[in-house]
Order: sequence, then C-alpha cells, then structure tokens
Amino acid sequence: VGDLFDAPDGTVLIHACNGVGNWGAGIAAAFRQKYPNAFRAHVNHCKQRSPKSLLGTAQLIPPLEKTGRKHYIGCLFTSARFGRYKDPPHEILRNTGPAMEDLLRQVSHFARQDHISEIRMCQINSGLFAVPWNDTKDVVEKIEIDD
Repeated sequence: VGDLFDAPDGTVLIHACNGVGNWGAGIAAAFRQKYPNAFRAHVNHCKQRSPKSLLGTAQLIPPLEKTGRKHYIGCLFTSARFGRYKDPPHEILRNTGPAMEDLLRQVSHFARQDHISEIRMCQINSGLFAVPWNDTKDVVEKIEIDD
C-alpha cells in the first residue's frame, strides 16, 4: 500500500492497458503525466499492430525520462479498447494471465542485462476496466514462474 510511483529506481511499474495506446484517464493518465517519453514509446508500439493483436501481450518500456525516478513501465494489454468499448470482464481476465506471463519473460530477459530492483503493480483492471480486483488477483496468483 502506498504511492506506486514512489518506488526505487529500477522498479517495474505495472498497469493494464488498452491496445489503442490511450492513457487518457484513471491511473494511465498519471503514468502519462509522470512518464511522457514512455507514453510516446507506448503509442508508437500500439501503432505498429492492431488493438486485438496486442491482447494477451505486454510491453516493457525501459527508463526513458531525463529527470525523476528511473522506472521501467510494464504495460499489460488486457482490453482492445477503452471506455464504453472496453472488452467484457471475462475477456479482460482471459488476457491478463498471458499478458503477465509475457511481461515476466521480458523482465527476466532485461534482468540479465540491466538492473531491475523489484516489480510493483496497482490493482490492475479494477479501475476503468471495471473488473473486480479479486478476480484479477486470482488470475495473477495462478501464474507459475520458471526459475
């Protein structure tokens, strides 16, 4: 509990994203304000693929900001769109596990080359995607991590 953004340098901060590249509301808007260069990298990533093709994948953005904390940003693509066009909760949950597994693979790869100190996550999917946190938590807790 606390401010996600107060994490030490080298921390991966995870949030759930749509596949359009919009960080316009909720915690995504806070990410956009604090990490404008990461937001630009995210938009470019989303422009290269269709929103549906991003589902169940993740994007790990290395620290790009010139000032402030040096955080990695972990974007889990759990819904193709946002707002009234967001995917239904069962589809968001179906995409959450594979997206988290993809992110953890990327983190493992980066950790061999760079310094990742820890991973922190807000209650993903529970804000504007309107998925009950306990449902997402159940999905995340079932993920098995290979050493």
